[in-house]
Amino acid sequence: MFTGIIQDLGKAINFSNGELEVTTPLDLSDCNIGSSICCNGVCLTITEIDFKSNVHYFKATVGEETQQKTTFSNNLFNKLISINLEKSLKIGDEISGHFVYGHVDRTTELLNVTNLNNSWEFCFKNFQDQDKKYIVDKASIAINGISLTIANVSAKNFSISVIPHTYESTNLKFINENDLVNIEFDYLARFSERSKN
Repeated sequence: MFTGIIQDLGKAINFSNGELEVTTPLDLSDCNIGSSICCNGVCLTITEIDFKSNVHYFKATVGEETQQKTTFSNNLFNKLISINLEKSLKIGDEISGHFVYGHVDRTTELLNVTNLNNSWEFCFKNFQDQDKKYIVDKASIAINGISLTIANVSAKNFSISVIPHTYESTNLKFINENDLVNIEFDYLARFSERSKN
């Protein structure tokens, strides 16, 4: 389990045959083989870990289903160079975002970004199927593993407001129009919807 508060960025140095290799300045000294780590919103299991040249290095396996539902596919690797990282939540840690499980529901497309006076407005393509019910004003949403709040919703798109700290601390500053991002809907919204049925 995670909180959606990105701790640092990682650099994907290789992705082949479902094996992801990442280097990062994030301190992973408290992680081991078998530890969970959230990579762009995807909960992965560390299969190899090392510390060399003053950076941490790890490998993780990305299964076929994960590749199909997320941006972790071979043809998108060049756009995965910078990866949002968060280590798994420990008992006693501060929960500053919302509960993020690392189970990505789907992807969506970035339509445009507007640089405002005190923030950036990111506009994403809305869903036209059963998942549209989870896109609600002021609901929480995880985008590339970042805990965010939906600011505005229309039939065709939804937007989020990003403050400077989040913009500079995550890979949102690197994504461009038409890029895909990983989406995880808020579990509270999911359970609320299920209780109606």
